[in-house]
Amino acid sequence: MKNLKKKSPIPSKKTKSLLGYDDLSINQLKVLASDVRSDILSVCLNNGGHLSSNLGSVELTIECLRHFDAINDDIIFDVGHQAYAYKILTGRNLKDIRELDGISPFLDRNESKFDKYCSGHAGDALPVAVGFAKAKQLEKSSSYTICVTGDSSIVNGLAFESLNYLADDKIKRLIIIVNDNGMAISQNVGFMKKQFQKMRNSKFYFNTSSFLNRKMSKNKITRKLFYGLKRIKDKVKQMVLPNNFFESIGLKYIGPFNGNDLNALDLAFKKAKLVSENGPVILHLLTKKGYGYYPAMNDKNGSFHGVSPEFDDLIVEDTKENFLSLKEKYLFKKMEDDKKMIIITPAMLVGSKLSSLQNKYPERVIDVGIAEENAISFASGLALKNYHPVVDIYSTFLQRGYDEVIEDIVRNKISALFFVERAGLVGSDGASHQGLYDVSYLKTIPNVKIYMPFDKKSFTYLMSADYFSNDYPSFIRLSKDDIIREDYPIIYMKDYLLYKKGKSALIIAIGQEGFKLIKKYFKHEYTLITLLDLLPEYDILNEIDFKQYNDVIIYDPYSTIEGTVSYLSLYLTSINYKGNYHYFSFNCEFVTHGDIDSLYKRYKLDHESVYLKINKILNYKNK
Repeated sequence: MKNLKKKSPIPSKKTKSLLGYDDLSINQLKVLASDVRSDILSVCLNNGGHLSSNLGSVELTIECLRHFDAINDDIIFDVGHQAYAYKILTGRNLKDIRELDGISPFLDRNESKFDKYCSGHAGDALPVAVGFAKAKQLEKSSSYTICVTGDSSIVNGLAFESLNYLADDKIKRLIIIVNDNGMAISQNVGFMKKQFQKMRNSKFYFNTSSFLNRKMSKNKITRKLFYGLKRIKDKVKQMVLPNNFFESIGLKYIGPFNGNDLNALDLAFKKAKLVSENGPVILHLLTKKGYGYYPAMNDKNGSFHGVSPEFDDLIVEDTKENFLSLKEKYLFKKMEDDKKMIIITPAMLVGSKLSSLQNKYPERVIDVGIAEENAISFASGLALKNYHPVVDIYSTFLQRGYDEVIEDIVRNKISALFFVERAGLVGSDGASHQGLYDVSYLKTIPNVKIYMPFDKKSFTYLMSADYFSNDYPSFIRLSKDDIIREDYPIIYMKDYLLYKKGKSALIIAIGQEGFKLIKKYFKHEYTLITLLDLLPEYDILNEIDFKQYNDVIIYDPYSTIEGTVSYLSLYLTSINYKGNYHYFSFNCEFVTHGDIDSLYKRYKLDHESVYLKINKILNYKNK
């Protein structure tokens, strides 16, 4: 990349990038965008993945790589579900993305020198980018920091805190690209406002302003005249086009520009680079989610945001019975009976299957956006005014509300109900989204109850309880499993299932995979239990009489060993258990991406591997 000339703050017309995309003509760039879009469609058709957001960000990614050096400058994508084009354009083949040992679904520092940050959750790219830019400012570096964030992520609390900080610390060469594919940040209302905005974003205005700045800054008299005229222009602008949010807190804002128009983007990036020489700048780009693929462009429900392999032009609703469908039926009935029940979700209406509920109860099904902490504290306020809050949240996102669970829920003795969805492995989304850690960290908080159903009967049993008459919160973990449909004898004994009673060894299982294991493989005389309460009170555990067994074995493929495995270990120590305790669960580590069956096999937690190990432990041969 060419350095800026000392006598002129105007970037050269041809900015040299590391990857050579700046050498392409506009027509060649259009062909490139089309090819990248085809690759994204193809890989999502084969592997599933984030489709709409990636299709919409192709042109802005191309222009970003034309105007910046992807190695010496730092380009960070918030979340990373709009970075497929970036991966392709920085030399990666996405044919095995999301597969075991394949390309990561999000940006990963361990995968490529072009990925500067491991992403996955929304809102954190902006504070990280501010940290990058601040470090480079202290080192006197002249490189740029570019943060690509979405219109939903920018309203996350972390992002707001960073914007507040930037209002005081005018860090140079920090460009915050707001990829706005839905919610308008600055309003365009009225003919004069639109015309003024159109003029500001024109090449003629930019080139004329830059030319006058360069020429009139050469001597003292003309420089004063230029800045006097600029002040008059700024006053007129404030009368015609009032400040938006960013400008009101003292940040420079340019846009909005058409984020799917290569010519407009070329001007936008030139302008952003120039303005960033004096401090951070917000570059507002309007893109179309799903751009170039008609069904995704016209999707109003988010059906094409994340797609499964072999998706069709027409999205067919999944008719398989799973915990989501069971939960939806339960909530429909409960909300009809309980007028004080209010459901809160942090931007997961579609993913948590709450859209139909919101259509029926628009005032009582509330989407707070990507603001998990707010969702939990909001629930606390509702409960303190005698309402019955249900927080529907993914396991991976509940992590962000740990403090609020402690301070606003538990310390205030709130009887909220949490549905913790996608508990256990989620598969292809990888390390940032595996739902393996909630039991381990909730276990450290006093007075919480955690349950996990394994089939329709156990879910119905758990839903028969009154969760709003307690002085503590209840967390019900729901996996992605489809429901097993077999009949079997069932005996509930204070929130655990006694499936079979025997001697010598006690085998404890958790969740549907756990129950399937003991039901399929263990027909000998062993006591077989499936825990529903994952942190049972000691008086309940005392009823099991662990001391009569030579071996206690637990199989928990939905958590790490820091969860129920650890909890049970402490209990056995407390009763001075002298037998052997064996456990099969995930170690306390990050689990990579891949399909769920392959991951179970990779980590030796598939049924066959676990059975063979238990078989060896108990020293018997299967007959």
